[in-house]
Amino acid sequence: MKICLMTMCFVVMAVTAALAQGKKAVPPPPKPADEGPSLEVTMKFIQDKLNDIGPVNFVMYLHDDINSSDGKGQNRIEVSNVVTNPTACRIDYHWRRKEEQNGKVIANEDSDVWFLLKVVQDIAVMPMEQVQKSLAAAAGHPSWSFRVDPAVYVLEVRRTDTKGTKGINAFAFFDEQLANRVAQAIVHAVELCGGGSTPEPF
Repeated sequence: MKICLMTMCFVVMAVTAALAQGKKAVPPPPKPADEGPSLEVTMKFIQDKLNDIGPVNFVMYLHDDINSSDGKGQNRIEVSNVVTNPTACRIDYHWRRKEEQNGKVIANEDSDVWFLLKVVQDIAVMPMEQVQKSLAAAAGHPSWSFRVDPAVYVLEVRRTDTKGTKGINAFAFFDEQLANRVAQAIVHAVELCGGGSTPEPF
């Protein structure tokens, strides 16, 4: 059984959502510069740590409890050329993902990506198995379970753009502690940029 294990996950998703009626919540003002590192220092930290990750190579195993079938995919995810812009409150980077099953390439993505900190709503760090399980259930496959070797942690930056369009930017880490440090730095940068909901990492 050929299953593209990662297709649902690390694509920058754009899902159109209806805007809520009534007035929009007013975003909080930027926090004073004396509450933690400056925006410039914080974004330089984010840029350096994301550029230092390098390729994240892992095997993802899938099991379907309904028909007892199994799948396995070799995966490689890499974020590079990360550039943070404090003036624009923007993060740009290059995204690459490749997946192989039985020596055959079944997914190969390569694109330039960016997002604005001002529209970030919430940030989470979680094991990749949890991400994949949630995505599979949302796609109508609640019986699918996943195992990743070695362990990989996903930092999700969830945004709602000005027109109500929702999206996710995701970064993969082997080091859970580093993922949480970068998440905390992004939270601080969002606050300094006047982001919309004072997000907290999970």
